[in-house]
Amino acid sequence: MTKQVWQRIGRLFEPKQQRDWLHSHAANPMPIVLADGRVRIYFNYRNTQNCAGVAWLDWLPDDEGLGKIIAIAESPVLLPGEAGSYDDSGISLGCITPVNHELWLYYIGWNLAVTVPWRNSIGIATGTLDGVFKRPKLAPILDRHEHDPYSLSYPWVLRDANQKWHMWYGSTLTWGVNQGGMQHVLKYASSTDGQLWQREGVVCLDLLPGEIALTRPCVCHDGHLWRMWYSIRTAAQYSIGYAESNDGIHWQRHDEYFSWQGNAEEWESFEQTYPCVFQYGKEWYMIYNGNHYGATGFGLAKLVLA
Repeated sequence: MTKQVWQRIGRLFEPKQQRDWLHSHAANPMPIVLADGRVRIYFNYRNTQNCAGVAWLDWLPDDEGLGKIIAIAESPVLLPGEAGSYDDSGISLGCITPVNHELWLYYIGWNLAVTVPWRNSIGIATGTLDGVFKRPKLAPILDRHEHDPYSLSYPWVLRDANQKWHMWYGSTLTWGVNQGGMQHVLKYASSTDGQLWQREGVVCLDLLPGEIALTRPCVCHDGHLWRMWYSIRTAAQYSIGYAESNDGIHWQRHDEYFSWQGNAEEWESFEQTYPCVFQYGKEWYMIYNGNHYGATGFGLAKLVLA
């Protein structure tokens, strides 16, 4: 894949308080294609206290456009942690990885701070399609560390054909004097079991002038080339970037390869973010957020040229 053209199809889901716990937002969408043709999309909602949890909806695609939403969870499948825990201020979905008969959900644990806005860690919860997710441990699987001294963000986890686990995640290098001075990059960690991780401070993707953060990576591997889509944050807005790698560790940014087809509707009129790319049948799709990182819901695009 070199240059890509993503055709906008439209907004797939708009949060309108469809449940009493779904006060706002549908952020960080993560699709899982099921055997019967449905796509279960896990996402972050926010409650009346602006605190994020995880829920899902079932979507049935069609050949003509947006398909239809056929179910929304009756209750959340993962709630923030207890007071004093590393994720008591909310949880933001990074990715979900199938492991045998389980789903492993990797997420940010939000922990609001005093001298800086937050000090976040990475956690894991396990579950199934039919139930809720539970934390196998009370502590995070990646916390602040010699190589990540300030704050961590959105993990993306893949297990390769040799059973080696790979994680790409965000790490704050400095807060600066305000959020506009923050520097947040994407780093790499590895594991043999998906829960104990080794990190050496390897920066996969660094910032360009004017950027303050790279975040929420989505990585695919075809056996030859690793491909990553991610969010680029400036002081003004978010956008989507793209990178490639031969080994999954050393990456080359190719943001210029990424382009849209079709005009942006009002819900994504000034930003697109938190992309998640997946295959359905023979086609490749992207689910992504628009303005205000999930406040207006998420939309669908189809790869029409690569």
